[in-house]
Amino acid sequence: MSVEFQLDHQDHYKVEDFLSRAHAGVGAITLHAKRAKYQQGAADAAVAAGLEVLYDPRTERLDSPGLTTLDGLPGYHGEPYDLGRLAADLSSRQRLVAEVIEAHPDFVTVVTPPHFMVRDDRTAQLNLALAEAAALTTDKPVRPVLTLRARINPEMAAGLARDYAAAGFGAVDLRFTPLGSENDSILKIRSVFRIADMFRDAGMRVILGRSGNVGRAGFALGHVDGFSVGVGQMEHVNHAVDVSRQNRPPKLDENGNRVGGGVWQGVYLPGIAATLSMARAKALLEHSDIRTRLGCRIDACGRSLLGPVDDYRSHYMHARASEVAALISTPEPWRAKRETDRLRRAIELRELVNSGYRSHGDPELKTRTLRSLVDGIEEERAVA
Repeated sequence: MSVEFQLDHQDHYKVEDFLSRAHAGVGAITLHAKRAKYQQGAADAAVAAGLEVLYDPRTERLDSPGLTTLDGLPGYHGEPYDLGRLAADLSSRQRLVAEVIEAHPDFVTVVTPPHFMVRDDRTAQLNLALAEAAALTTDKPVRPVLTLRARINPEMAAGLARDYAAAGFGAVDLRFTPLGSENDSILKIRSVFRIADMFRDAGMRVILGRSGNVGRAGFALGHVDGFSVGVGQMEHVNHAVDVSRQNRPPKLDENGNRVGGGVWQGVYLPGIAATLSMARAKALLEHSDIRTRLGCRIDACGRSLLGPVDDYRSHYMHARASEVAALISTPEPWRAKRETDRLRRAIELRELVNSGYRSHGDPELKTRTLRSLVDGIEEERAVA
């Protein structure tokens, strides 16, 4: 049971330093699709700590058009994949699998097979065929990624759970789209947890990929064995938005130079259970009325008035990891209450920020997803 960190292209030094000193609550890291060969230091630190090291090939983007963002991804040859043709062509599938396996650095300990979003029975079976082909080409464990619609047909989901278990896979990374925003309904969350239960009941470990607060709640309730996030980002999945962005031309100034597109600096504020922009987080932490209720006192954050924004990557990892470690140390029957208490405090603080500490132009902090999680947890506790 753990949180997993998915690395962006500039995260590896901070991840290496963090894992070299502390790793309680962390189960794995996933290396960047294009920068993995430069991230061996982080991988070595993870292995030394007894953690798994994975690689993200991002093949789920390759069946849609893209501009320069797809260059360098394993298996990409300049044109989108026709999944119908790929499903019918064994040699093309074998070539894609070989290219993805070859892109995995030697220091990866768990292999991620090529995968595409599951839209129908054909793509479901295509993903299974690619995963089985990958398992035949390596002696390392293989953990498939399944990107599913958040409201996938339960019968299809149950069939997928049976198929992957029958194929011998011991773990799966489930990613539901769209999921993890601040506007998720209780019906959607119920469906996600129910499907995760299907895979666990079939005997597999389940990681809820890129899932933020939903993943942590699912972990606390025992629906999943872990969840993944980025480092200050990747807390939700929206496949349609991802493929739309990859085909969007860059913004240029009057001289033809690219503008924007800088690194997102997401600052996690545990008090409100939200990751905000650097500017907004700094403004809130500078206010003496509320900063102690929003911030962090772990490691360097306890020695600085603006700890979370001083080193947002290190803060993000130690804050997330410590939350999970605290859940693990809590007796199982009490985890749901602990999570409910956290979410309720976060809702109250978000409402406080909205009413009195919101700068002009800042959007309101939404509470729908947190309320859905609280109601869902209360339902399950009542049944239990």
